[in-house]
Amino acid sequence: MATVRQLSYYGRIQKRRRCAVAALLKAPHRKGVVSKVGTTTPKKPNSAKRKFAKVRILVSNKVVFCHIPGTGPYFIQEYSVVLVEGGNPPDVPGINYTLIRGVYDFDQPEIFIRKNRRSKFGTRWVVTTEKDRAKFDAKRTRVLPNVKSEKKDKNASVDMVTNKNDSENA
Repeated sequence: MATVRQLSYYGRIQKRRRCAVAALLKAPHRKGVVSKVGTTTPKKPNSAKRKFAKVRILVSNKVVFCHIPGTGPYFIQEYSVVLVEGGNPPDVPGINYTLIRGVYDFDQPEIFIRKNRRSKFGTRWVVTTEKDRAKFDAKRTRVLPNVKSEKKDKNASVDMVTNKNDSENA
C-alpha cells in the first residue's frame, strides 16, 4: 500500500495494455504478401485442421500468422497479395489475424453456398428457390409508373399531369 507522500510524488501508474493487432499500425486492414501456407491443429478439446498463412505486412514489414477463413480450397500460395484484418480463431494460439476473401489474389469464392455473412467470405448472392428468383427479378427490373408530366407553364402555378385516360380521350 502506497503512503500519501509516495502518491503525491509519483501518483498511481496505469498498466499499459498490449495492442493485439500491432502490425496493422492502427488501421483496420493492411495489404500483405504470403510467405508460407500451412495447417495446424487447435487446442485440447477441439480437433480439426486449421488453415493458416504466414504473411509479411507491407507497411510495417512485420511477419504475422493469419487464419484463412471459409471452407474448401483457398487458391493462395507463396507471393500472393492478400488483405489482412485483426481477429483470430479462439482455439489456435499464435494466430491473431484473418485474411479477407474477395480482395487481391484471394478472390476465389467459396464452393459452399452461403446465404448469410456473404461479404465476410467474398461470396455472391445465389438464387436457390423460386422465392429468391422472384426477389432477384424484382430487384433487377424495377417497374416505373407510366405517368408523363407536361412542361411547366410560366403563368401556371400548378404542374399539368396527364393520365392515360386523358390521352386516350383526346
